[in-house]
Amino acid sequence: MKYKIYILLFSFIFSFEYSDRYYKAMDKGIEMFESSETENDFLKTSNYFYRISQVVKNDWLSSYYYAYSNTSLSMMQDDPDIKEMYLDKAFDIIIPFDTLGVANIDSVAMSEIYTLKAMIYVGKIFINPMVNGMKYGPMSDKSINKAISYCPTNPRPYYLNGQSKFYTPSAFGGGMDKAIPLLKKSLDNYEIFETKKYWPNWGKGKCQSLYNEAINNVEK
Repeated sequence: MKYKIYILLFSFIFSFEYSDRYYKAMDKGIEMFESSETENDFLKTSNYFYRISQVVKNDWLSSYYYAYSNTSLSMMQDDPDIKEMYLDKAFDIIIPFDTLGVANIDSVAMSEIYTLKAMIYVGKIFINPMVNGMKYGPMSDKSINKAISYCPTNPRPYYLNGQSKFYTPSAFGGGMDKAIPLLKKSLDNYEIFETKKYWPNWGKGKCQSLYNEAINNVEK
């Protein structure tokens, strides 16, 4: 009931001067997203973007940040069922936007969406690596490759791929030596990639930290 009231309120707000109201709402949402660190932070951010997404149905960005927040919430849980619940919420809201041309989505947006899908699949693997790895590992790799094909200069799919190699033992196809070139490619792309206002702009700091750690460990 509470969500219905919020959505009705948002609908009323957006019915007047839609563009200006939307941008103000997104300004607040992005500020919340960028400052989110705790489970409670991401829960509030998730709820906020969900309300926007239910009013502005063709807006992939509000759905994206809702999905990203739920993916982050999943990573913070101990209970496998709760982890999966958050990941399913993320997947269900973002999947309608993974077709080029839907709601005027361009190739860069598609790249971001497929990167997020890869993150969701990685989250599925974390729930039970031995059981889910064989299924979701190839699905994550496929999504990363699609993300790169849609926008080769997007740094985030390279970062996610490098992060995966970083934490995967060499016996299973990972290793820091394999992570380094991917993380370096991501960092190079961060220097040239120009994002639009409200569009995804995360990952550079963590990518740099992983790269530095990988270099230090390989050189020892």
